[in-house]
Amino acid sequence: MFERLSFAWLFSLKKIQKKYICEECQKNFVLIQNEERCQGCGRSQKKDNLCYDCIRWKRNGEKELLKNRALFVYNAAMQNFMEGYKFKGDYYWRNVFQGKFEQNIHYYYNSGWIYVPVPVDKATLAERGFNQVTGLLQSLPFNEILQMKDFSARTKQSHKTRKQRLETQQPFEYSGGDINIKGKKVLLLDDVYTTGRTLYYAKELLSTKGVREVRSFTLAR
Repeated sequence: MFERLSFAWLFSLKKIQKKYICEECQKNFVLIQNEERCQGCGRSQKKDNLCYDCIRWKRNGEKELLKNRALFVYNAAMQNFMEGYKFKGDYYWRNVFQGKFEQNIHYYYNSGWIYVPVPVDKATLAERGFNQVTGLLQSLPFNEILQMKDFSARTKQSHKTRKQRLETQQPFEYSGGDINIKGKKVLLLDDVYTTGRTLYYAKELLSTKGVREVRSFTLAR
């Protein structure tokens, strides 16, 4: 259905903002409000204190939390989106959130950050044809300095229980070569923050390379 354009808009010289889903579907995605989120993982909640999961990370010895910022609640609508985009591999669906994903990264982490997408394993990349995180990045420069270790018969994170996710071994290895990240600020980028186990493993590895700070940004929590 075509969008109705006013005379004022026609003479404003503004570009048409292409819409990839209708307004009714868009309403099903719930934005996480700044003042109503956990400061450690970005979970949507009534207060901005740490949630139970992040308190547990602290109790288990995590000195510095990721301070993850997430855009949307991982609800049924987001689950359906991920089903089409990530699991069925429909690359078209990257367009739905690509602009908003990049705009928020640019707004909150504009100065002095190295953007590092969380990688996928070779088998997934071969099957799907793309990394769901880099698919959300069109104009922002990023550095693929992490890669998945080659585990045979590896179970995908999406197929694991919470307990299995938390018990996962370090899945990453550094692939940045001569890229100097010592003393730099790194922003990890991922599609969904679930337990945080994957992102904290990435943070742990990067910390051994002397980075000054590691935070994370995800599409959903």
